[in-house]
Amino acid sequence: MRMNKEAASKTDLLKEPITYDLGLRGQPSLTYYPDVAKFTDLVLARAAPSLIPIAAEYRNFLSTYGLEELRSVEEYTFELLNFGTLWRTYGARALAVKFAPLRTLATLSEWRKKHQRIKPAIDVLRGVLMTVFLMPPPKQLPEGFLPSLPQVERLIAWLEATGDLREDAVRFIRWQAFWLVLAPEQAQNIVKAAIGFSKWFEEVSRSALGTYTPNVDSFSALHSDRYYWREDRISCLRSRLEYHVNMVGAEILNRAFRGVFHQTKGRAVLVPGCMRARPEGECEAERTVDGPRCTGCTPACHTNQLRALGGKHGFEVFILPHASDLSHWSAKPGDEPRGVVGVACLSTLVGGGWELKRYAVPAQCVLLDYCGCKKHWHEQGIETKLDIRELKRILEIG
Repeated sequence: MRMNKEAASKTDLLKEPITYDLGLRGQPSLTYYPDVAKFTDLVLARAAPSLIPIAAEYRNFLSTYGLEELRSVEEYTFELLNFGTLWRTYGARALAVKFAPLRTLATLSEWRKKHQRIKPAIDVLRGVLMTVFLMPPPKQLPEGFLPSLPQVERLIAWLEATGDLREDAVRFIRWQAFWLVLAPEQAQNIVKAAIGFSKWFEEVSRSALGTYTPNVDSFSALHSDRYYWREDRISCLRSRLEYHVNMVGAEILNRAFRGVFHQTKGRAVLVPGCMRARPEGECEAERTVDGPRCTGCTPACHTNQLRALGGKHGFEVFILPHASDLSHWSAKPGDEPRGVVGVACLSTLVGGGWELKRYAVPAQCVLLDYCGCKKHWHEQGIETKLDIRELKRILEIG
């Protein structure tokens, strides 16, 4: 009887998604992955005459100066879309900051990954500093306003200080170096193209992907005060446009990283704590150097079901806290690299994928079907899940 009540309670919680739901009210996501693949093809086709030539030129610049291991033109095209989106979303706020301990905030963001024991205290301090310094009321920018390169630099510093958008900032620093070697008018035209493409994307993505993000805007409107002094304020209150950009970004990154991932032999699936049926204090996962590993204490637990699947197909499952230090998964000298499948919600997935790439970890990603963790999203907490069929497709298992 108790199990039936718990199941009924979970069903009630899933009647309306918190922000997004790939399967629509807890049902299997039958249409999401085909829909996002089709829409990504459309986005890249639309970018062919505008952003892709810029991305190709940028790739040549990186090659000439040996600034990084070259990636696909599609990845750099996505970075331009992402830049246009983040400027439109946060540019005015970043320019409104008069003084802030930006380096201190960025350092604290790294410390919270490397020092899990003091992470709660760091999070409290970051929440206060972010609210006081990083979140002044933004002034409305004039229609058609294009940032100068110093203003772009201010946005990059602001993004890095937030912690959650640090990986975006890392990529924009290299774009900034590219813009500096161009004539000012050329640089302005690239920024204009990125912003214009983001506006087009926002309009068309609502009809293509909006079914899966029904409550993003209403959640932010209803709960913004709840996050006022919290370090996860930006992560949890991201715009609907950012959700859609991250959907396409996850698809592009999976395509780009797939070849290297499938060259690996050892595999690990990294899942968030919200996929456990039991709360942290009751979960019986064993501690390992790679993180907590499921021991199968609860048959119906989604993490346990993945563990059982991994036992049949030769991959391991580890439970990672939010904002873990992903450098751990970088191959040690003399070791074969492990392929990693990262599982996370939409607000953090792309950043995690970029971080794994920065540490040369062959990676793929699978979205949580919906968000629901107690720490960030829901007072009671909702056990989350992923689409097993998508995971099997990525791992190429039956």
